[in-house]
Amino acid sequence: MSKIVLVRHAEGRREIALMEGKRLLCFCRDEGGGIVAEQIYLGKVDRIVKGVEAAFVRLGGESIGFLPFSECREKPRSGDAVTVQVKKPPAGEKAAYLTEDIALAGRFALLTPFTRRYAVSRKITDEETRSRLYGLASRAAPAGMGLVMRTESADAGEDAVFADVEALKAAWEETLEQRAGRTEPGLLKGREDALLRLLRDEHGQIGEILTDRPEEIADAHVPVHACAAPFDLHNVSAKLEKSLARKVWLDCGGYLVVDPTEAMTVIDVNSGKFTGNKTGTENTFLKLNLEAAKEIARLLRLRGIGGIVIIDFVDMQDEASRGAVRQALEEALMDDPVKAVVHGFTSLGLVEMTRKKGQ
Repeated sequence: MSKIVLVRHAEGRREIALMEGKRLLCFCRDEGGGIVAEQIYLGKVDRIVKGVEAAFVRLGGESIGFLPFSECREKPRSGDAVTVQVKKPPAGEKAAYLTEDIALAGRFALLTPFTRRYAVSRKITDEETRSRLYGLASRAAPAGMGLVMRTESADAGEDAVFADVEALKAAWEETLEQRAGRTEPGLLKGREDALLRLLRDEHGQIGEILTDRPEEIADAHVPVHACAAPFDLHNVSAKLEKSLARKVWLDCGGYLVVDPTEAMTVIDVNSGKFTGNKTGTENTFLKLNLEAAKEIARLLRLRGIGGIVIIDFVDMQDEASRGAVRQALEEALMDDPVKAVVHGFTSLGLVEMTRKKGQ
């Protein structure tokens, strides 16, 4: 089933929803300021904290970022000017997590200006394709820079990849021009447009875009159609409200309880109104947990949940059932453009997983 992107303009901001059938997979807005992942800043080292092997970096105004020595190209000193990228945005009392290992994302490739490395997306598993793309990366990378081939590069022509890399190189050169002559901390390069980022992450799975301003969308590489009220057409606002609630109902009658904390997000699976069938308690709980696994993967992306996630599925005794639930969760997470890793069931019967923050 192909996916549909809905774009509307409300209160001076553009809102974007990704639909697959009746399911809302993703919702985002164009950033209206603030520190977000992928931004590049000229920073000034405010102080060094040897005890945690890190520097605190002033990004402009009152904004401070955390730069571990492990993310530095050279050990910084107080007062140094540094070019840094946001890996994780601020969260609660935690400062933005920074790196000097800068990466610029394009449609087919990821350019690393300071790190000469060639790599291929782990989602590409065919060895022949991986070998071909690795060779292409070594030829397409600008001198002294590295290149990581993204998933969509597997079906791209060489000319398209080279053009993508040239655009990334030009973007980096523009960033360097912004930095030249500046002494005060501040933003050098903002994050990529939210719609372009979504189209890039979906690897050509979008069937069409419905928008109230089609004239503003160019080079989308998919059909763009005018629609006066695209969100109303798919009842996006109501779907979003239900998906962001603490209690989220499943189609089978069970429900999830989502509790974010400072250290992790805890998700509890409950049977609720689900009565199952006559095939036995184990099969009943398995059916409930399989549906819950798919829904949890959707909610993690939709709500932008990152870091440690602990899931308390309805208890099952059979190891095969647990294995089936873990597999269902891993398969559902494969559609998520953000890296997520399922670490498995703990001794207490909880599923432990992680999802990259700031996406």
